[in-house]
Amino acid sequence: MTGSVGHFTTVDETADASWFIRFSDTANAIPEYTWIRGSLIEALGPLAGRHILDVGSGPGDDTRELAELVGPTGRVVGMDLSEAMLAEARRRGGAVEFTKGDVHAMPFPDASFDGVRAKLVRQHSPDIDAADDELLRVLRPGGRLALFDFDFETLTLDHPDRATTRAITRYWVDHHRQGWSGRQMRRRFTSRGLTDVAITPHTVQMAFEFFRMTMDGVLAEAVSSGEVEVSPEEWYRPLAEAAEAGQFFAALTGFVLGGTR
Repeated sequence: MTGSVGHFTTVDETADASWFIRFSDTANAIPEYTWIRGSLIEALGPLAGRHILDVGSGPGDDTRELAELVGPTGRVVGMDLSEAMLAEARRRGGAVEFTKGDVHAMPFPDASFDGVRAKLVRQHSPDIDAADDELLRVLRPGGRLALFDFDFETLTLDHPDRATTRAITRYWVDHHRQGWSGRQMRRRFTSRGLTDVAITPHTVQMAFEFFRMTMDGVLAEAVSSGEVEVSPEEWYRPLAEAAEAGQFFAALTGFVLGGTR
């Protein structure tokens, strides 16, 4: 199995785990991702001297940013399910502890952290109820939760073939285990007792090359399964032409949640 955006829970089972590292780095370099990271940091509240958990830390760049903000008296733990991601994060260094763990059963006692951050994690969860319960379990009373997930139904793409594009994007939404996790956060966490809940939307514009990176594996699966009857080359052609002319447009909206346990 090659890289695909819906397979971040099975990185170590893929033929090319490095694809996921490249994807993470490419996404993090998009200007809007800087704003998302800033919004998550703001949602966590004051960080100096605090103990923070970064769930789904990936290559660890965001985790290292948090470590700089907590300073020498604080502590940041980056947790990821993938050994390949953890190896890359450790290779890049930093004053961060990286550990393997599953968001559905995290290896920490109750109320271990002053803040918990999870960016683009819940949308991949096979059991989102268990994941949400765990995110709150390891957070101390009064601690801050900061989450970001996309709502994949918000994908906006300028393509001349509406019918085929709708079929492909519908498959792409359902390809993610939790394609609506972004829009559900307020309901799911207020019902779990989170207070001071605030939701901040962020829309990410995608260049054609990054859009193809997000879509290639999904489109191949959709065609192979018979869900979509189109040649990928044929469907991509007007998008490539638009990109060449400086007219390509694709965007996706996600939401940052901040709240207090």
